[in-house]
Amino acid sequence: MLLKNNRETHLNSEIEIGDSLVRVERSYRNIVHLKSKLTSYSYEPRTYKLFEELEDLKLHLELLHLSHLELIDTLKNPINFVEARLQQVNELLDKSIVVEEGVANYISSAK
Repeated sequence: MLLKNNRETHLNSEIEIGDSLVRVERSYRNIVHLKSKLTSYSYEPRTYKLFEELEDLKLHLELLHLSHLELIDTLKNPINFVEARLQQVNELLDKSIVVEEGVANYISSAK
């Protein structure tokens, strides 16, 4: 019985890792898309305030980009995957949503 529970726990852990990896990779692709979108001439800042906002967004996107790459590497090689990693996934995805909203607000301001 204990072996069966261990096997189920391991299987659930693998499923969580796979699900997390898919979610983080999807978020990573979205971050890359947003970075390329912000470099477009269509969204050049017209005011100093927009310039500052754009620079701040670019910095946050770059930090998210690097965090995503690190987490993807960790999830692909899950030697000791623990709950902390799952929490890290959720925190990174939450940060991504906040930055995406900032980009959307900037784009609507820049048009």
